[in-house]
Amino acid sequence: MTGSAAFLFPGQLSEWVGMGRDFYAADPQARELFERTSRRTSRDLPRILFEGPEDDLHESLAAQAGVYLVSTLAARALEREGVSAAASAGYSLGNYAAMVAAGAISYEDALEVLVAVWEETERRGIRGAMGAVIGARREAVEEACERLRARSLGVWIGNVNASTQFVLTGDEPAVTAALEELRPRALSVLPLGMRWPIHSERMRPVAEAIAPLVASLPSVRAPVVPYYGPEGTRVESAAEIRRLLGEAFCFPTLWKDAFESMVAAGHRLFLEAGPGEMLSRMARWIDRNARCHPAGRLDDIAAAAGIVRAP
Repeated sequence: MTGSAAFLFPGQLSEWVGMGRDFYAADPQARELFERTSRRTSRDLPRILFEGPEDDLHESLAAQAGVYLVSTLAARALEREGVSAAASAGYSLGNYAAMVAAGAISYEDALEVLVAVWEETERRGIRGAMGAVIGARREAVEEACERLRARSLGVWIGNVNASTQFVLTGDEPAVTAALEELRPRALSVLPLGMRWPIHSERMRPVAEAIAPLVASLPSVRAPVVPYYGPEGTRVESAAEIRRLLGEAFCFPTLWKDAFESMVAAGHRLFLEAGPGEMLSRMARWIDRNARCHPAGRLDDIAAAAGIVRAP
């Protein structure tokens, strides 16, 4: 029996020590992909992902490559279970795996972009912070950011997760100031373990630096499977895939809009192909009528396949 569901791919901070071990143990092709990814990133990913310590796992390149790798392996395992992607979308970093699952780019070419972004960000010494705001109105969050930017404190909304859940990004003092200003008007505010100002204009020099690489990638094409991008809409051309590869880390991820676009297109069953259950929780915040199941480990994938195939 076969079936399909929309695949959702998580972003950075979903990583956990031990992720991917079951894929590695069960599948020679998974071990080969671990080896290739480790070689390209100069990181011993089996050791880091399976043993830690946490500091090694959360180092930017190890975390990003690890989440991308495990997410791709999860999608491949779902395919082997007879579950195909009816659509795909990725949360921030998850867009790399989502594009691969949509047939819009090869695993190797997307990895080249991921590594290039890391290299340029590190080479230029770009640093920043991110923080979550839960239970506040969007207008209040935007106004707080605008007031701080008027004082030359760079902070922006980097992710719209749900109608009252946001991630701020920018310069560390500005993000800290925004969280403190919003604390009385939110249910919760908290700093996140990120040291880059992802999804802000602070990353624009990186986009300019990697533009020649993105333009040269041979495998980029129009998505074969419907792919919903970080701007919240379906992406249908190779040109748009290239633009997002080269610039998506410079502007906000509109996850709520992307998820709602998928629901509006008729998707009701979603699988979180990758480590953690962050997107499964977010799905409940956005639309309680949609079902999203974790599918980042072999046992979860077997259970999810049963759900998809159920009459």
